[in-house]
Amino acid sequence: MRERQDVILGGGLAGLSAAYHLQLAGEQHWQIYEREARVGGLARTVDVGGYRFDYGPHILFTIDKEMEELIRDLLGDNFHAQERRAYIYHRAHDLYTQFPFQAHLFGLPIPIVRECLVGLTRAVEAQARGDFNPGNYEEWMRGFFGDGIADHLMIPYAKKIWTVEPSTMDFSWIGRRVPTPDIERIIHGALTGEVDQVGATALFWYTKQGGIEPLPRALGNRVSGLNLDRTAVRIELPTKQVVFEDGEVVPFDQLIYTLPLPFVPHLIPGVPPEVKRACEGLRYQGIYCVNLGIDREAISDKHWIYFYEDEFPFHRLSIPANFSPDTVPAGKSAISTEVAFSDVRPLDRDAAVEKTVEGLLAARLITSDDTISFVHTEEILPAYVIYDLAHAANVATIREWLLQYGIRTAGRFGEWQYFNMDHSMRSGKRAVDEIVAARP
Repeated sequence: MRERQDVILGGGLAGLSAAYHLQLAGEQHWQIYEREARVGGLARTVDVGGYRFDYGPHILFTIDKEMEELIRDLLGDNFHAQERRAYIYHRAHDLYTQFPFQAHLFGLPIPIVRECLVGLTRAVEAQARGDFNPGNYEEWMRGFFGDGIADHLMIPYAKKIWTVEPSTMDFSWIGRRVPTPDIERIIHGALTGEVDQVGATALFWYTKQGGIEPLPRALGNRVSGLNLDRTAVRIELPTKQVVFEDGEVVPFDQLIYTLPLPFVPHLIPGVPPEVKRACEGLRYQGIYCVNLGIDREAISDKHWIYFYEDEFPFHRLSIPANFSPDTVPAGKSAISTEVAFSDVRPLDRDAAVEKTVEGLLAARLITSDDTISFVHTEEILPAYVIYDLAHAANVATIREWLLQYGIRTAGRFGEWQYFNMDHSMRSGKRAVDEIVAARP
């Protein structure tokens, strides 16, 4: 029997961060296993046709000073900070407003601005009376910002990205995801367009070269015990060993699991019925990215744009060349669009590219004279966790059961949370801190 060691499943940012911090803690008996031939998980970049597309658009930002120091150290001279140019397109009025919507009402038709401000005032009054007790995400939006802001953008956009009714969602995930500027700032942004950017992404980071993948690659280069092209097919409990596709059996003491939580019953035989039900109850959506190469440079000065109207199949698009010129060939442009799908909103793959092009024409981001020289699609599933009203209870049931066998979860899909890259890196470190603290 092989000596037991700590095992990390998954070589995304959470798993790599766990491995890196095990090393820093002086731990020696551990291995990390990744099924792909390279590290990164969803934080990777595809090089195709002279273009670079991230596996789903990525940006970096954080308020976590320790993770910021690590990211800056990993990227070195390849680190680039820039001010956000993010907008919302309103097809009904054929205009763009700055993101976030609630902080930049200026320029919208006066009746809409009035409705948003009146609704905001009523919401503030209700909060002052102690009447703000939301039970779901829709009630949170209406109670925090008022009916005008909720109805004109936040609810339509929520339906588009999450694919489900926001009244069926929890709101515990919001945090810094939904910028919440103060009332004075909202009024100021309704009266003038000359206002400062707000929100955590107002200043974001990206690489100068290579897309987003240099970040996980740099972290992987610092990690020993890395095993690529290794697929785990079974976790055996209570014997605590991992069986791999090639037949190798690896006994473990502690295991850090960064794979999607819904996979638990497929990997672990004999999962208790209540844990299996919790896994089956976890909801998620996917993202279908339609990436286009355009034979024209500088098609837009924006970084990314949000679309909330039903006319558009995508809820967001990004202009990679504005993140870094290194992402497109000279004289070209690229557009990366994101289409959300789920079990309640099936993906029409056959029509996705055609509908995307129609949407880009409608938004006047491309013209009928433009030549689309390149089309590339990516399907990411799961992509985002859907926080339904049973989310917290289901996740707690699964994680508590796993912990009985020394299995800790980490990362967006291991913890089943709406994590950014910095969150995932912190999650991997947190799992290691718990392991080290529990050592005899």
